[in-house]
Amino acid sequence: YWKICLMNIIISPNSFKGTFSSVEATKIIEEGLVSVNSNFKIIKLPIADGGDGSLDVFKFYNDHDTIYEEVKNPLGKIIKSEYILIDNGNTAVIEFASASGLKLIEENEKDINKSSSYGTGQLILSAINKGVKKIILSLGGSATIDGGSGILNALGIKFLDNKRAYINDNHIIGLNSIDLSDFILKKKNIEFILLSDVKNLLLGKNGSVNIFGSQKGLKNDDKCFYESCLNNFSKITDKIYNVESNNIIGGGAAGGAGAFLKIFLNAKIYSGSDFIFNHINYLRYVKKNTIIITGEGFLDSQSLYGKAPISLSNYLKEKDVFLVAIGGRIDYSILEKLLEYFHLVLPACESKDDSFCIKNSKMLLKNISASIAKILILRSSIFK
Repeated sequence: YWKICLMNIIISPNSFKGTFSSVEATKIIEEGLVSVNSNFKIIKLPIADGGDGSLDVFKFYNDHDTIYEEVKNPLGKIIKSEYILIDNGNTAVIEFASASGLKLIEENEKDINKSSSYGTGQLILSAINKGVKKIILSLGGSATIDGGSGILNALGIKFLDNKRAYINDNHIIGLNSIDLSDFILKKKNIEFILLSDVKNLLLGKNGSVNIFGSQKGLKNDDKCFYESCLNNFSKITDKIYNVESNNIIGGGAAGGAGAFLKIFLNAKIYSGSDFIFNHINYLRYVKKNTIIITGEGFLDSQSLYGKAPISLSNYLKEKDVFLVAIGGRIDYSILEKLLEYFHLVLPACESKDDSFCIKNSKMLLKNISASIAKILILRSSIFK
């Protein structure tokens, strides 16, 4: 028996990849709700999980300065990218996807052999040169499977083949040894925090290659090769640092960057969602019978690996709240699983035509939000 207070609604979507940032989605959902009832008491708390859109969320909640830099995209093209400084310039927040993300290359350009995270390393180097004491790096949305070697190369680490020759492009291909002599962090004391949008380990059937390789353009025939490349990098790293890189939760994030950056940068790795929830002190906004509307572009099996909506449900599992999830699209084969986390799950678009869904995304999201408002009012009238 639910007693729903319609005057206390929190809107907390993740980004709707390919259409809206979480901040933009929050505004559209609000428009849909108030079109039905302008008296709703609404709190806007956009969220992220360490994937695309995390930088926008940090901008939303923090006074900041934006730093623009020209860096290399995953395929080496010079682009303008950005990061922010918060905490009076003492902390940099950098989004992996801003320099090394899938969103920066076309579908027909995907080439894991050449894709590198070097540009993200350039952003980190810029922040180091500005004298920051802490760097927060969100890992999601990457176009690369290089174990973060491009980042490490930008910070002075050399990757060598069996002839001691420098490896270009993807540094884990043909890797035989690593030269740390010019590693900039040997002389710097900087705190690194990694935000992962997944819990996957580096290697194995649920690892970086097998779960996320296809979306980065990796063909099935090449998966064994890249698994062996990451495994080789893992063995070399483990020997240098006396660690076990494949035991790191979230190590499979960003093409294996999660594991190696944790080790080389002496970083702490967190669930991106939980870190952001704590950063904004989310629980102080949650009261008994609060209605929370969350969602993301596609609610599918990957959502279950720790994406923001599922993480939010877990974060609030001891709270007396009513949870609604909107998917731009929904994989109905996991609907029963989704309903273990949410009281109501609804799609913004049910068309099988992706171009239709994207073209009409704002109208569709606003319309489903209006429908949710009507459902909540009806439920409230039934359970007075």
